[in-house]
Amino acid sequence: MPTIKDVATKAGVSIKTVSRVINDEPGVADSTRQRVNDVIRQLEYVPNLSAQRLKRGRSELFALLLPRVESPYAIKLFSYILREAQKRDYSVLTLAEVNSTPITPAQIEHVVKTHRVDGLIVAPPGADNVVLMNFLKSNHIPYVTINPNLLNEHPFSVESTDEIGANEATRYLISLEHKRIAHIACMKTERFSHERRKGYIRALEDAAPAASAPLIVQGDNSIESGHNATLELLNLPDPPTAIFAGNDEMAVGVILAASHLGLSVPGDLSVIGFDDTPISHQIFPHLTTIAQPIPEIARVSVENLLELIDGKQDVPEFVQIPTRLVLRGSCGVPIQN
Repeated sequence: MPTIKDVATKAGVSIKTVSRVINDEPGVADSTRQRVNDVIRQLEYVPNLSAQRLKRGRSELFALLLPRVESPYAIKLFSYILREAQKRDYSVLTLAEVNSTPITPAQIEHVVKTHRVDGLIVAPPGADNVVLMNFLKSNHIPYVTINPNLLNEHPFSVESTDEIGANEATRYLISLEHKRIAHIACMKTERFSHERRKGYIRALEDAAPAASAPLIVQGDNSIESGHNATLELLNLPDPPTAIFAGNDEMAVGVILAASHLGLSVPGDLSVIGFDDTPISHQIFPHLTTIAQPIPEIARVSVENLLELIDGKQDVPEFVQIPTRLVLRGSCGVPIQN
């Protein structure tokens, strides 16, 4: 592989002059610049981009802290953040929890020192680690959080309208004339779970007496918990005709449980989820759901982080991006109310 010294020797200039040409700096005669560029092409010299970036005081690399890597939400979020970073010539270093073991400040410090990341995008549970967040603040490391549980602890965050989305999902079921609508809640530790629960309850209260009182069973975000919660709900003396699951995975569990009981979806039971992850259109019937604005969350998070890295002062501290209802085949008018 040719080196910058080889280019300088063949072009008859100093290494510093070659560096100025590569970095498009002033102070180089046009004829000299042309000669150096000709030699670079002849030798097929590839500049060391890492060295160039560090010289400019930037690694053009940021870290992304995610929840469990097998989560459909985490996979989709990573995909879009990577896409947005690449548009801006940035690379992404990904860190994720393994076996529910939290990422520690020591790990972040190692990443910052070793890879010289310019900043971080942090999703829960990392965003809820007070020690970790205090480390970032005290070391003046730019960061943006996504859907943090400890909202008031972070100066810059991006999130979706979970309460509004859940309210829209429930109101849609009410519009189909469902009266007994149950909700399978996500894990209690997540703020978005409480927001979705609030949206569901508010929709039922606003529709009273056309809709019955809230009927909530606790889940843990998994397909299995959705399955088990559905069996519990459908064994009630007066079972629901529709179930709003707090995420798509639990909604899939609802559909599977209904099938095991010999019930049809949406004929006997309407089902709606939340997130619009790939599994929502892999299950049959395809799942009506609330789409998380993950592409927009990724775009805004990356843009805001890079503005913080640039030292801009007008970066919005809190951005909320609307969800939307995606109609598919898992909801219908109840056979009987």
